[in-house]
Formats: sequence, structure tokens, C-alpha cells
Amino acid sequence: MSDGPHPTARRPWWRLAGALAAGATSLVLVGGGTPTAADSSTGTSGTAGATGAGPVARASDELAVVDQTFTVAIDGSFEVVLALPAGVDVADFDERSVLVVTSHRAIADRFQFQQSTKGELTRTEDSFDIGLDPVAADPNLLAVADGAITVRIPTESLTRTPEALQMSQSGVHPVLLELRLDDRPKGEVTTYVNRLPSVPSSAPPLSVAFVTRQLSLPSIGVDGAVTISDTADAELTDLAATLAALDAAGAAAALPVPRGVQVEPSVLQAVIADDPELAATLVPGLTGSELIAAPRLPLDPSAAAAAGEDARYGDWLRQGEDALGGALATTTIDRSVVLVDERLSSQGAAMQRNLGAQMLVLPYDFYTDLDGSLLDFTDISQLVTVELDDGQTVKAAIVDDFLGSQMVRGADEPVLTAIEVAAELVVLARDIDIDGGAVDQHGVILALPDLGVPDATFVAELAPLLLGSPSLRLVSPRELGTNTTTLLNDGRLVTLTLPDSAGPDLSARIEQLDDVTADVLAYASMLPEGAPDIARWSATLEALPSTALTDAQADAAVQQLGEDFAGYREAIVAPEPFAFTLTGRESTLRFSLANTSDQPLQVRVNLSSPKMRFPDGDQIVTVEAQSETDVGVDVEALSNGKSSVFLRIYAPAENREVQLVPEVVLTARVNSFAGLGQLITGAGLLLVITWWAHHARSSRRKTAAARYQSHHPAARREPSGASAAPVAPEGEVSPDAAASSLPPS
Repeated sequence: MSDGPHPTARRPWWRLAGALAAGATSLVLVGGGTPTAADSSTGTSGTAGATGAGPVARASDELAVVDQTFTVAIDGSFEVVLALPAGVDVADFDERSVLVVTSHRAIADRFQFQQSTKGELTRTEDSFDIGLDPVAADPNLLAVADGAITVRIPTESLTRTPEALQMSQSGVHPVLLELRLDDRPKGEVTTYVNRLPSVPSSAPPLSVAFVTRQLSLPSIGVDGAVTISDTADAELTDLAATLAALDAAGAAAALPVPRGVQVEPSVLQAVIADDPELAATLVPGLTGSELIAAPRLPLDPSAAAAAGEDARYGDWLRQGEDALGGALATTTIDRSVVLVDERLSSQGAAMQRNLGAQMLVLPYDFYTDLDGSLLDFTDISQLVTVELDDGQTVKAAIVDDFLGSQMVRGADEPVLTAIEVAAELVVLARDIDIDGGAVDQHGVILALPDLGVPDATFVAELAPLLLGSPSLRLVSPRELGTNTTTLLNDGRLVTLTLPDSAGPDLSARIEQLDDVTADVLAYASMLPEGAPDIARWSATLEALPSTALTDAQADAAVQQLGEDFAGYREAIVAPEPFAFTLTGRESTLRFSLANTSDQPLQVRVNLSSPKMRFPDGDQIVTVEAQSETDVGVDVEALSNGKSSVFLRIYAPAENREVQLVPEVVLTARVNSFAGLGQLITGAGLLLVITWWAHHARSSRRKTAAARYQSHHPAARREPSGASAAPVAPEGEVSPDAAASSLPPS
């Protein structure tokens, strides 16, 4: 191993991984220029930036690298374009103006590289001066433009001469460029050059995968409609530029630039439908990407699993894949890779594992909070193992915080930061090889710390450097997950334990959803097939479980549904209470229902009464729009008399009793049984007459008997002795006489 600290003193692996991740996510080629090559005959390649991009802007008071060749063959040359500090004019260059170029020994490992970015450079190897005097300058080494100079620096490996800069070792060399005018320093900058070995290395390249995702959530209205927010529009515009830069870099190098991209399916559909200008720039870049599957609307996997919504999550995931496939017919959609945005529960990870996830991508801050994390001692070029509650395991790649931070800084210093990220990746690959590792079984995820969209200008500078580095190979995230080994610590798998819970609590919302779904089914049964409100209500129901909605937004959506339902209830007008008379056993009850809405509505009419039967049961009635509709209901009387009839109007669906208007109480008088009454009355009168005739006849008989009693022989007989018949008192009739039917003698 070359001059560097012992392997045990190297910067922890996780630092390396983070830097790598940061570099990858930011790759974008902009400006339309072609990277310059210092000398194609020497095999130099991998120029950062585009020399034909136009005038160089002065970034600050510092000397700045605005373009550079990164990879140089042994004894080849490299070019550097420098923006001069503010206040320095090329017209001031004279014989005492010089650019001092100093090479340092090749960097041994990542720790040493990190130290060099802080100013602790490796040992000086050689120095090479380039005169800036326009009169005496060598045109093969110097070109002067407004505000900038381009210098061509030849290198040598075996000798040290004034005509070239010595780089005796292969690997990444720090190169210090110092501008001196009148022997006074006017600015300096440190950059890096990757000097190739004289014989191509037999070590396989290190896998590097770009990963980025849309962070902005869909804007979902109370009607469930998805719109493109200003934030989403800006983010997708940046994503389109980033992807276009990657494609341009690939086209220039005649090499593919695989990358994993996650966009919200619903937002992409809205862009294609509503913003053709943005779609025209975004769709080509997405078509050339490997899209990471996502539910059709955001649904936190941890929240879904905790609420028992595994089936819904799976359905939404399939619908999201269908939406992406429909919008981008030639795109590969992969559900084997899952990007974890913030937190993930064990239950949520198990659900995703059952749906096909094979590798999680974890932000560094989340990883370090987990039980089992090796913290700063993690080798992020390998995968860790996540143990799930159900006994399964899933692999995870970790986004390194240092590389992520570098990629964030790349938005401010795109060229130099891109060179640093590329150099660090090359150092990592070389370090793995020197330590005896299988380089092709290691891989690095390049992503921002939050997995968001990297700066397009930075990516434009980084992409050509990575494509031109023989020790690096760009792969898709899926391929990286397949080829990268899992990390061991003392011969054992580094195993992580996810938290028991994460994400919002959806249980109350799901319960609310079940309730309002029943209402939607009921009220939808009132409307004509294909009514716009049915589609709108369905869209609202479908969006309610999404974690893109806050609880307050979900409540507002439910409230809007309630107002819609109330409008249809108020549109149905029942009759005022009235009285009616039935004069037959069977009859028809008639009344009217009114509809004040602008479309016909169906209702279910229900009538009940203790003294009547309604043989047809409930009736479905269509009440025409803006009018009254007559309703006739068949009635069978059960008895005479006065009774109440209860009129109720419901929504037609019977999944729940949705009463549209208050109950109307009608008054019924039944006179339907007249023949039987007359029969009963006649019979009673006959009984009275019969009784009266019998009574009169008995009275006449008694009167006649009394009148002729004195003429009867028995009445004139005198008593004579004991044997004589008894004499009845005056005014009474003897039993024999009274009983006699003969007329008096």
C-alpha cells in the first residue's frame, strides 16, 4: 500500500458511501456542450463540463475550476479551464505572471481523500510552471479568453523535467493550481486527476447506481382530483433537466446511463393531461429510466400495514404500475427496490417484502437510529440485512451522509464538487481492490440525503467523469441489489431491527371511510347511470386513505360529500299530510312527489298501516327533474274505521336505510265493509220485532183471561163441607181456569 495510514486508520466506510451517494444523484448534463479532450492521442478522457458552453462567469474572488479533464493516461496530458478571480484581468499578464501547477502523491484510501478536501494534501511530487505572458506564452499550453484561461498540462511518470508534471503513480492525485502575478499569490484551487496505470487494471469496476425520487406530494382536492402544485411543477422541471443531462452524457460517450427514478403516478398522469409542455421534456427522460414502483396515490406502507390495509396497498401498487406503464409504454417498472423516505416499521417492510421488495434504500439518518447499526463504521459499499417480525429478511443499501452532503454542495460548486465525488469513488474502488476485496461485489447508491432530485448543473459535470472512469460502472439500482454482497461484522451478518410503528395512524380514517362509503352507495342509487357526481364521489372515496391528505383535508372531503347528500335530500319534496277514505276492499292511494334538482332522481316509497296492506311492497319511483310526479300505490283494507298511514321516502339502495324526507303521517277512513253491516242491522231489527210481537200477544191473552174469569162454572160454585173445592180469592184465576183454553160458558 502506498503512503497512507494503515487500513485500520482509514476513514470509516460509511463516510465513503455517503460521498458516493451524493455524487450520483446530482448527475445532470446541461448546456448542450461536449466535454473537451486534452489530447485524444494520449488517451485522456472524462472532461468535466463543456468548453463550448459560452463565456465563463466569474463566480467569486477565488480562482475557480470551470472545466477539466479528469482521467489521464500515463504520460498523457490534461486540460483545466480556470475562471480568474474578480479584479484580475488578462490584460495585466506579463512576464512575471505565472500559473504554478503542483502534483501530489496518489491518494491511498478514502480517509486520506477526505483529509485532502480539508487541505491536508499528500506529499508533494512535482511542480510545473506555465507562463501567462501573452507575448512569450506557449500556445500549446495556454489559451486566454475573457475572464478565463485554459491550460494544458503534460504529465510524465518516470522522469522529472521542466516540460511536464510528474505523476509517477497511478491513482487519484491532488493537483494544486496557484495564480501568481508579480510574484504575489492571487488565488489557488485544489483539484484531482485520475492517472491511469500503464497496464489496464484487471480489477473489475465498482458498481454505481443513480437513485432519485419526486418528493412533492400530489395536491388532492376535496373531490379527489389530483392537480399539479407549483412545488411539483418546479421539481418535475428540475427532474426533466437532470434526466436530459444523463441522456446527453450517455449519447456523447455512446454508453447507457441507467438510473432508478420514482415519480408519483397520479402526478405524472396529471402532467401528461394538463401540461403538455412539461410532459414533452419529462417523458423522454422517464422513458429511458428504470421507474421504481409506487402506489397510484401516496400511501405510507407502515400506516397501511398497521391499519390492516395490506390488500389496499397491494391494489394501489398495481394501479400505480399500470398508470406508469400506460403513460410510458417502453419503461421498465421495478418493485424490487423500495426507497424509504423517512421511517419504516417492521410490519410495513414485511408487507412490501411480500409484495416483491428485495432491497430497501435507507437514508443515513434513519439507518443510524436503528438497533444493529454500525454507525460510522459501516461499509456502505455493501448491503446490510433487515430482520422482520415475521421471520423474513430483506437487504438494504444505505445512502452515505458525506457523499449526500457533497451532492448538496454541488449546486453551488458544480464542477469542482463533481470532480471530488468522481475522485472519491475511484479511490474507493482502488481501496477495495488493494484490500483484496471483490470490487464487482461492491456497489454504491448515489443519492441526495433525502433521495430528492439533484442539481442539474452538478449532474451535468459529474456524469461524463463517471462514464469516462474505467474503475467505475453505472448500473440500475436493481442490478446493484442483485450483485452486491451483504456486510459481515466478525463473520456475522450486520442485522438491523426496524421500529414497531411508524407513519400516521389511519385507523380512524379507515373507519370513517367505511361509513361514508355506505352513504355514497345509497345516494348514488338515486342518480342516473353515469352521473358526474357518482364519478366525483368515487374519486373522493378512492383518495381518502392516501397519506398525501392530512386528517383535516380528509375531514373536509367527507364534509363536502355530506353537503352533496344534503342537497339531494332537500331536492325531494313529499306531500303534506292529508286524509283519504277507502270505500272498497281494494283501492289505489295516490299522491305526488316533487324534485327540485336538475336531474331525475330515483327514490324508494314505503307505506305502512295497521289496518291496510300494500301488496306490492316498496316501490322504486323516478321523480322527474324540476317537476312533480304522481305516485299510485295499491291498497287492501283489513277493517273499517279510522287509522294512520305512514309514508316514508328512502334512497333506493338497501345497504342502509337512508331516509330522504321526514315521515309523513296520512289519515285513512275505511268504509269498505257495507253489506255485512246491513246484514247485522237487519238481523237485530228482526229480533226486536219478534220480541215485540211475542210480548204483545202474551199481554192480550192475559187481558182476555181476566175478563171472562167470572163466567166460568168453577167461579160460581159455593163451598159445602170439607170436600168442597176451594174458592179462589176475588181477582185471581184458578190454575185450572187460567190454564183453560176454552171460552167462558
